[in-house]
Amino acid sequence: MFKRKYAKDFDKWRPDFNASVKAQHYANFFSKNVLPALRNYVSTAEIQFVVPLIAKMDCISHFKVLGIFPVKEDTTYVTPYEYVAIEPYLYGTFEKFNSNGGYEDTTAAVLNAFSHWTWHVSGHKFLVCDLQGVQKGHKYVLTDPCIHSVDGRFGLTDLGVVGMERVLSNHVCNTLCHVLGLENPMSGLGRGPHVARRSTQYLFQLSDTDIYRANEARTRYFNLVETLVD
Repeated sequence: MFKRKYAKDFDKWRPDFNASVKAQHYANFFSKNVLPALRNYVSTAEIQFVVPLIAKMDCISHFKVLGIFPVKEDTTYVTPYEYVAIEPYLYGTFEKFNSNGGYEDTTAAVLNAFSHWTWHVSGHKFLVCDLQGVQKGHKYVLTDPCIHSVDGRFGLTDLGVVGMERVLSNHVCNTLCHVLGLENPMSGLGRGPHVARRSTQYLFQLSDTDIYRANEARTRYFNLVETLVD
């Protein structure tokens, strides 16, 4: 759900929905074309993102006296005409594997390599991160990802090239990254002036200078290159 002041605006959901769709597109390609080549290193066979259903509430459940008079209408969480995102419940132990601000659980090697891979194959235009969800056997089911993009199309959690810098500067390339030939122009630079937080970061939490750099796609660490996977 969105905060009440945004809840009746469908367009507020578009960046979140589009990020899930884009992340799932990369996950499909990665699962079908990349993971089979890594079977000697990891047992993971599939990465999947849940794509939410965006629905508009028509009415709220309530009890009717004599089947006529509504009482005890619960408006605590959502009211009519508000939009919500609906996803299936994820059974299992919910975990945060990496964030959009540089945190990463180094034991989740395949997911950290996946984030790095999305930046590589997109020609440095996108980086899928903030990976969270559950592991079911040889499959990861993830929800609510963030994507850093050069044009800031994925909402307030899209920190643009600034977000890419933060993720890459904190990313520890693992065996899978090396096997896939992924390069990291910020390897060894460390966290720099910011702290890699486990929680999701928002654009308005950046400094004015970083917001300007994100909006203008200004970074001295990498350039756009040929896209390998659209």
